[in-house]
Amino acid sequence: MSHNCAYVRQHYQVPAEIGRRVIAYGKPGVILADRGHYIGVVLDEDPKKRISNYHPTHEMQYGEMAKTLPLKEWQVMTAKCYDWFDVVHDIGDARRYVERVWAATRSQAKYQAFKRLEDCFDSGKAMCFFKVRRT
Repeated sequence: MSHNCAYVRQHYQVPAEIGRRVIAYGKPGVILADRGHYIGVVLDEDPKKRISNYHPTHEMQYGEMAKTLPLKEWQVMTAKCYDWFDVVHDIGDARRYVERVWAATRSQAKYQAFKRLEDCFDSGKAMCFFKVRRT
């Protein structure tokens, strides 16, 4: 689902893409995630800046591209045995363990990656070993 809303644009014939301003149910926000049949929107009024799913055609108005985004894009490495050097230089299969997430802080980025891969870990203690960097 990392094709920048390509399925939504093709299937629903809407100009959805990450970084576009929208008005969802009368509330302004920004698209920050491709969620398959849905788009992930952060509403301007949400103090916690959570991404929520919205249907691309139901009470949705599309605007211009946003000048700034409310969240930052992060890369989270979930394997202890690799480092960012391994990812940059394509050593082993290090890239396979990198998740891209949108979050406000490093700790939120770790949590987002953990929730996405929750079935792969025994407990939340695994997040202590995650490595995070901005993209």
